[in-house]
Amino acid sequence: MRLSKKNIIHLCVLTGIYLLFVLALTRFKFAYGSELDWGGQHYAIPDYFRKLFYKTGDFFSSFAPNIGCGENIYNLSYYGLYSPIILFSYLLPFVKMSTYIQIVSIIGIIASLWIFYIWMRQKFTDNTAFALSFVFLFSAPLIFHSHRHIMFVNYMPFLLLGFMAIEDYFEGKRKYMVTLWAFLMLMTSYFFAVSGLAAMAVYGVYRWLKINEKPTFKKFCKDGTAFAFRLILAVIMACVLILPTLHCMLSGREAGNSHVDLKSFIPGVNLKFLLYYHYSMGLCLFTVLSIISAVFSKQRCRRFLGIVMMVIATCPIIVYMLNGTLYVDPKVLIPFLPLGMLLFGHTYFDIIRGKLKLKPLAVITLLVALAGVFWFKTTKKVEFYIILDFVVLMSSLFVYRRCKKEFILNIGMSLCLVVSTVYANFADKLVPLKELDYDNSSDMNTLADYVGSQEEISRTSNCVDEVNTVNMIYNADYYTMSIYSSLHNKDYNKFYYSEIYNENSYRNTSLTTQTRSLIADMYFSNRYLITDDPVKAVSGYKKIKESGSLSLYENNDVLPFGYATNALIGRKEYNSLNYPYSVEALFNNIIVEDKTEKSFSSDIKKVRSINFTECDQIKREWGKYTIDAKKPFTQEITLPETLTNNEIMFVSFNVNNDIKGGRKDAWVSINGNKNKLTAPDWKYYNNNRRFEYVITTGQDYSADSVKVNFSDGKYEITNVRCYVIDKDSLVRDVDPFMIDKKTSHGDVINGTIDVKNDGYFTISIPYTDGFTAEIDGKEVQCEKTDTAFLGFKIPKGSHSIKITFTAPLLHKGIVLSGAGLLIFIACVIIDRRKSKASK
Repeated sequence: MRLSKKNIIHLCVLTGIYLLFVLALTRFKFAYGSELDWGGQHYAIPDYFRKLFYKTGDFFSSFAPNIGCGENIYNLSYYGLYSPIILFSYLLPFVKMSTYIQIVSIIGIIASLWIFYIWMRQKFTDNTAFALSFVFLFSAPLIFHSHRHIMFVNYMPFLLLGFMAIEDYFEGKRKYMVTLWAFLMLMTSYFFAVSGLAAMAVYGVYRWLKINEKPTFKKFCKDGTAFAFRLILAVIMACVLILPTLHCMLSGREAGNSHVDLKSFIPGVNLKFLLYYHYSMGLCLFTVLSIISAVFSKQRCRRFLGIVMMVIATCPIIVYMLNGTLYVDPKVLIPFLPLGMLLFGHTYFDIIRGKLKLKPLAVITLLVALAGVFWFKTTKKVEFYIILDFVVLMSSLFVYRRCKKEFILNIGMSLCLVVSTVYANFADKLVPLKELDYDNSSDMNTLADYVGSQEEISRTSNCVDEVNTVNMIYNADYYTMSIYSSLHNKDYNKFYYSEIYNENSYRNTSLTTQTRSLIADMYFSNRYLITDDPVKAVSGYKKIKESGSLSLYENNDVLPFGYATNALIGRKEYNSLNYPYSVEALFNNIIVEDKTEKSFSSDIKKVRSINFTECDQIKREWGKYTIDAKKPFTQEITLPETLTNNEIMFVSFNVNNDIKGGRKDAWVSINGNKNKLTAPDWKYYNNNRRFEYVITTGQDYSADSVKVNFSDGKYEITNVRCYVIDKDSLVRDVDPFMIDKKTSHGDVINGTIDVKNDGYFTISIPYTDGFTAEIDGKEVQCEKTDTAFLGFKIPKGSHSIKITFTAPLLHKGIVLSGAGLLIFIACVIIDRRKSKASK
């Protein structure tokens, strides 16, 4: 389709509106990225992919050794492992990934806007296409997620091109393009591609009904099979991504606390699936009118699409299935946004041409809106939007019937949507440019480069802006224990919170940041610590280097990356130990699955419990503290005995917020170490009902008291316990594994070890399917040690060790993708020959 001068003007105006909106949001002070997840995930992980590729040269890597103590890289594939958008950045090493992601996010919205306009122009007039594109731009999720969760919308250009290719397909033109655009959509965002493929299938049926005046079931099956083959072929071509990721999803995704029961599947008018909400299609009340109009349309294709959209909006089980049976979350309906806009366009066009009876539709729309408000729980804000939208929409329709001015109708159908979208975007906190520069400063890179230049591999605790730097890897020789990904190694996550007992200060247990626990730092070989706050440099760490406002600390008493010992304890005996004795056992032994003869002895000393001071906010009765506070408050609590700088204190207590007057997040911090219990009905309920703390004094002083901060709200604290251990009791003699940095990279770790006695080898890399290990060139059986990590039996003597990881199903995925590519090439050749023959 050729663009007229008017079309180009429309596109420039729409682009200008969006760019001005971006400028108003960022104001040269903020990055085009949200403080929620964007900094910690959406550019940090792609940046790591690029650094790893530059280091290894391996396009089909299996292992991500630098992050989360070492992860299957397909746990991170959601963030663009094979996305064509991210892969293009590999050609631009001189462009910072944080800058690149902002640029391609903006370009992605502009591309979506232009493609959508052209698609609509093929169906409606220039002015109608402009009006619809304006509404599309200000739909709740589009702009919002271009700076928050970019995978929610970054596939949109490929999806829209797929819709246009479907039209060509049923006209016999370039049929192979359906497969190409579906494939690129899959590689860009596999999670949303499920809904995207469903939307393409629905649109395929729509187009088939439109061109077949007398459809038959036999013809539908025949044509439908041929069309489905094109979509299935795209899935086969993407198997290199899908199969290894699917394995990770089945073994690494946690369901959370979504409380899905039969009541959740009862059909009903759930306007949250359609309107205003930026985690849904996010359209306006005119959409409801459009769906109702389509259901009663005389056009078979339009009626079909209206029924589909109505079923999606009223049947939560469909949303549940599209979410992979995790929860009923309408975010998976975002790919159906263009189809909602298509119905929107038909209704708008019918009104302009005077072909629609508005009175009955207005009554039905009112009833649906009232049902949506009163049947389902909504916020006051959403109720306000629905009421405002109905009043403005009905008023504009009334005025339009008399003056026939399209701009009146445009205002009526888009005003409330624009208001809600503007409010949501400006309410979203963006990352300040100063903060972004600070997290990636030359000072930070100077210290990270120093760590990476050391001969011995160790991990580093980055205590600068822990949430936004959780996935930050500054160079290929920089290793960290932290990770924040929706997919992750479940055993490692459980170990982090339930075996080594790190503090849990977040609403999402997928977020495993750098810890404030000396115990965890020592266990995970966190030899180095970077901070801009000396208070975070716990006892045992000594400052060795400075750069600007940042300081680098070192602790030589941490456990090696990998080691061997004959001090073993069986899993059954370990499981019988309570906190903190189980933590002590982890340091003094390797936990193995087999039964051992060794009995456990402890150096931990139990001391008197700390007592919280009764006040207006705290009441004590029969050993139970009830906190009822309108705002957070602080107490200075005296310790049961003086804590020296060579001692570690363990503090633990139970917290219950599922009480009358409670049921909101409750948190308590001790000397900055914070634990949180989320509200019982929170989707990602963290189940952190027992708070554990590791208390140290700092660098060179003793302590007689601690500062305790309490959250607001009502909750109970019971069963307070305190223990003390000398730090030297946790420093033990083991046989260290010396990793060869020159030959260890990517999926392979090589090194040597001198073993004094027959025993076990363990390395603080989370165990998962796909590992193989060799001792002196002979393969040995890998086992799970310390409940979560890779290990195996090892005999006395000097040995070379080689550890290799291959992602499960990767090779099968490569073979299927290769076969799919060959079939696709054959389809291209056949389609082109048929096209030439038809001419």
